[in-house]
Amino acid sequence: MMLRIQKYDLDVIYVPGRDMLLADTLSRAYLPESTPVEAELETVNMVQHLPISSDRLHDIRSATEKDTTLQLLIKTMSQRWPKDKSQVPSEIRPYFSLQGELSHQDGIVFRGERAVIPDKLRSDITGRLHSSHLGVEGCLRRARECVYWLGMNDQIKTYIAKCDICRSMDNKQQKETLMSHEVPSRPWAKVGTDLFVFDNKNYLITVDYWSNFWEIDYLIDTKSTTVIKKLKAHFARQGIPDSVMSDNGPQYASQDFQKFCELWGFQHVTSSPGYPQSNGKAESAVKTAKRLLMKAKAAGQDPYLAILDHRNTPSQGLDSSPAQRLLSRRTKTLLPEVVQVSQKLKNRQQRQGTYYNKSARDLDTLATGDCVRIQPLPPNAVWRLGRVLKPVDGRSYEVQLQSGSVIRRNRRHLRRAPGVTFSDPLDMEISIPSQPQAVRPEPAESVPVPHRIASEHTPRDTGGGDTPVTTRAGRTVV
Repeated sequence: MMLRIQKYDLDVIYVPGRDMLLADTLSRAYLPESTPVEAELETVNMVQHLPISSDRLHDIRSATEKDTTLQLLIKTMSQRWPKDKSQVPSEIRPYFSLQGELSHQDGIVFRGERAVIPDKLRSDITGRLHSSHLGVEGCLRRARECVYWLGMNDQIKTYIAKCDICRSMDNKQQKETLMSHEVPSRPWAKVGTDLFVFDNKNYLITVDYWSNFWEIDYLIDTKSTTVIKKLKAHFARQGIPDSVMSDNGPQYASQDFQKFCELWGFQHVTSSPGYPQSNGKAESAVKTAKRLLMKAKAAGQDPYLAILDHRNTPSQGLDSSPAQRLLSRRTKTLLPEVVQVSQKLKNRQQRQGTYYNKSARDLDTLATGDCVRIQPLPPNAVWRLGRVLKPVDGRSYEVQLQSGSVIRRNRRHLRRAPGVTFSDPLDMEISIPSQPQAVRPEPAESVPVPHRIASEHTPRDTGGGDTPVTTRAGRTVV
């Protein structure tokens, strides 16, 4: 039951059971004895509130008059929209769901407070929005303040994706999921090697992938022949490995090292330039060795004792030391056989990959002929344009630059260049001065020599026609 109550010359309706009073709509009508007050109307000129210059507004107005779609839209708004979407002309049917936000004034169509841009001016407006080369989100925020057209977000994103200036100075791509090296079946089957500097002296480190046992050698110089002599000494003691992993340093890219590989019958696997992660075993060994040497020097202790303790300390998760895994013994205690750790190594790799992959994703595979942008390496400062020649393995490619030179890069260093053809003169050579760094120089970018496997991750393929080589230790290497 509802009760009508007269209070202060206003009718209100009281609904029992509810703690509220509802104003009667009819009570707002003028009373007969009252004098109607003339209503005041205020006209809002939406054009004056647009953050667009008068010249640009004139261009939008003129283009709107010549745009048949927008003229049909204005006519439909003036005559009221049909109730059924199927009765709306196909040209303006996408606007049907926006009819409550659409209006027109002074020859310009508005969606809310934003001007609807005719098709003829959209490319020009997009270029003006990106004139300062802001990122995608920045340009979209600018656009959403004053302009609108169907598919605006996608068109702006596509335009920025093809911007040569932005792509040549892009950020690094995120890391891909971890691709671990295959665990060798025996000790010293696969070794990694690298050079490092400590206390202004050059050293060579050689590490076994199976046992994580590493050797340090002082180098009187960094010539390739000096490095080869040190490696020969290790191979004479431990045997010739199946494969040797290294970076593309000049010591490993020389003709002398090529002959060494051929004569001693092992395969040389190199990492992609600028991607030391693929030679991670040697890089990790360098980090551990440097830390031991620095601590021994600070404590005034013999560094060889520190190295000895490290070799005889059980590795976490393996319950055996590097010396046990490689030499089958620890100090003077002999073990009857080689410690079986292959499954434990695989379990540890799987555990590392699980944590690493939480913030990683795989990039799509590139095909021959794809145009790409190449992440700059010192001293370059811009992403150069290139064309994929062929894949070297799953994550390494040979890429041709516009200058004609061919380089090798990891997939993480290559970003797709949509809408760009290789013939376009877009390879901007912009040099930005950088401070010299006291690091070992990298060789000139070139295609890997034929004797080496240009791969970071793939295991050795023993199914080829290589000639078997018998070592002095009596072991046959294919």
